[in-house]
Amino acid sequence: MAEELSKLEDIERQIAAAKRQKLALECKTDFLKFIKFTMPTVADPNNIEESVFKDARHHRAIALALEKVSKGKIKRLIVTLPPRHGKSEMVSRRFIPWLMGKDPYKSIIFATYNEDFGQDFGSDCRAIMSMPQFSQVFPKFTFRQGGASKSRIQTDNGGMAVFVGRGGSITGRGGDVLIVDDPIKDSVEAMSPTLRENLWSWFTQVFMTRLMTERSKVVLVTTRWHEDDLVGRLTDPSNPHFTEEECSKWKIINLPAFAGDNDPLKRKEGEVLWPERFNKDFLEAQRNLDPRGFSALYQQQPSPEDGDLFQRDNVQYYEKRNLPKDLKIYAASDHAVGIDKTRHDLTCLLIVGVDENEDIYLIDCWWSRQPSDVVVKAMLELMRRHKPLIWWAERGHISKAIGPFLRKRMFETKTHCRIEEVTPVANKVQRSQSIIGRMAMKKVYFPKVSAWSQKGIDELLKFPNARHDDFVDTLSWIGMGLGQLHSPGGKLKSTGGLFPKVGTIEWVKWQTTMDSLEQKKFASGF
Repeated sequence: MAEELSKLEDIERQIAAAKRQKLALECKTDFLKFIKFTMPTVADPNNIEESVFKDARHHRAIALALEKVSKGKIKRLIVTLPPRHGKSEMVSRRFIPWLMGKDPYKSIIFATYNEDFGQDFGSDCRAIMSMPQFSQVFPKFTFRQGGASKSRIQTDNGGMAVFVGRGGSITGRGGDVLIVDDPIKDSVEAMSPTLRENLWSWFTQVFMTRLMTERSKVVLVTTRWHEDDLVGRLTDPSNPHFTEEECSKWKIINLPAFAGDNDPLKRKEGEVLWPERFNKDFLEAQRNLDPRGFSALYQQQPSPEDGDLFQRDNVQYYEKRNLPKDLKIYAASDHAVGIDKTRHDLTCLLIVGVDENEDIYLIDCWWSRQPSDVVVKAMLELMRRHKPLIWWAERGHISKAIGPFLRKRMFETKTHCRIEEVTPVANKVQRSQSIIGRMAMKKVYFPKVSAWSQKGIDELLKFPNARHDDFVDTLSWIGMGLGQLHSPGGKLKSTGGLFPKVGTIEWVKWQTTMDSLEQKKFASGF
């Protein structure tokens, strides 16, 4: 009996060893499994079913993206997410050992906000690569004798990982993979224009020049502090450092604590990123404690200090499930017409609902810099989706940008929407008065969780000193249009009977048949 038990135990050990070996083989290609394999529980380090690392959906998304980086399918990757959500554990501590285990010939350069912190990551990586679990996954990996250093790891195959602080010298070194983790330490650093400029100069003129070949990869993982940080400069069209060519090179994964629209994880709006660790009550408490800080750190939507005209305290929010019924729907647009391309102005299309108390609810927004055909497509889609009663725009803007094509597509698609053009005053501040008063009375409501909503609020708070005012102008057309519509004795502008009313189907048909400039000069609409 004892002999049979001994044989059974031996078989069980063989099975366990086989399972462990199978998992070790899978870890060579599956980064998430590698993380869990090299983070065993203290109580039972040989138990492959248990790990200290408890992964969530965002970890799996990041791991998949990093696997694509290792294969060369992604050459530029930006990941933004809240603090304490596992980014450094995955990217700075585990990704580097995994890369070097897979390819001990690789050269990796890692940078963070200061040298001491960078060296700490170097020590952590060396400790992981010294674990028996790592050796089981990569049994042929060996360190170079005498290559031990806090800031450098060297392999017997000529590979190397260098760990530096922001602004540190890396002259003479090239990298197959360049990694930046949190280049800004805190809000004090983030608020310094000098530091942000120095960081940008170092990143573009030093760090990015270390790319070994055109096949080299770059990973930037960070929590955002400021709208003018590295991520802002690389990806935000409103930032003067932004270029479409450079932005197109980057795969961007933005993971806010509360899901907004177009969430990369397909979460429902308002759904928490990591509820097992940071639940909704905790996050709401953080938001109430410091709304501006929460917007940056947790939602990855950094916003400016309060401006002079629009105040943060006057911003009202609503949750989509509580949107009032029986709203009157209106629309407005501001078109990037005849503007210096270096300014990177955008076209903004805005849908709002107005209740019986004339409270304004911002419902939908399309905000982009695209050619005319794409803008027209977006307008038609918003018209079909929301069926606005009136669409307001600055006089001359639609006709200059998209007039003939819009008329043609409205006719072809049988899309009907009344379009009224607004004649604004030249002064943008005076123009904005149409909405400033409503905001001050707290009668303008923004979706609580929405990337475009926060972006619009940021522009309002910067106004009139912001680089751009696309959203402010669009909202101003709404205010001016409503003011004209609802003022005592106010009437919508009439065409005087010379031709069909602007925006009607009859008008679309009539405009389509016009082929003479002499006829067109009578048009007071488009």
